[in-house]
Amino acid sequence: MNRKRWAEVAAAGGALAVLIVVALLFNSTRTAGPPASQREAFGFDAAYADPDPMVVVARYGDSSSCPSKAVRHTLVQGPARIVVTLTRAPMPTDQACTSDYGAKLVRISLTAPLGSRAVVDGSRNKPVPISTGSPPFG
Repeated sequence: MNRKRWAEVAAAGGALAVLIVVALLFNSTRTAGPPASQREAFGFDAAYADPDPMVVVARYGDSSSCPSKAVRHTLVQGPARIVVTLTRAPMPTDQACTSDYGAKLVRISLTAPLGSRAVVDGSRNKPVPISTGSPPFG
């Protein structure tokens, strides 16, 4: 390869390296949302035995002005109880939220039938009432 061609290749490689560094710096300042460690647990007020014995439904209340975002659940199952912990993205601290109640439902798959096991709200470590009727509002 002659010197002129070598200089052109080196210049193109240097420009490419600069573009890569700029892209890495730009992307390092952007985030896709709060990390899992910043999620907040929140309570739910009732559970429903679904017609499918391998499903339980948790009901929580949400404000129409500050709805919970990215709701997820964790589940720990034992022979006498199941512990459900609902988590969400952090709620806004700079916004006034109304106290209206909008029921939201979360269907949770079990590895064994619900049967007579208690359902515990993991955020408060308290049992919640279980209904065998259809959940309201959904």
